[in-house]
Amino acid sequence: MSKVAESLLGGFIGGLVTSKMIKLPKLRAHKEVIEKISLPAGVSYALLSKRYNFAIILFHGDGDLEVKHTVKVNNTVVELLGDEQAIEVLANETIEITATNTSTTTAKSTMTIEILSLTW
Repeated sequence: MSKVAESLLGGFIGGLVTSKMIKLPKLRAHKEVIEKISLPAGVSYALLSKRYNFAIILFHGDGDLEVKHTVKVNNTVVELLGDEQAIEVLANETIEITATNTSTTTAKSTMTIEILSLTW
């Protein structure tokens, strides 16, 4: 291909990308942190209920063993104890997280949960 043809083709493709013919989504990254909280004995608390286009959720496992984290993604339910680590990847899904202190005598701590998400 000649230099002139390469220049014309490159200009045409570049023009398509920058014109309104091809719309590229504007991606925005977000970071949310659900900090550890102390739950009184026997108490349940909703930590999160949200829909994400795309997200990676990190469960740090830095909470107390007696706190059960119930994670519901659409219709799938998983339970994590406060000292367990996990990673969840979501794509066009809703997540609900509830923490329950199973101790009947003392307050216990939830784990830190970090959410890295993209919106467009």
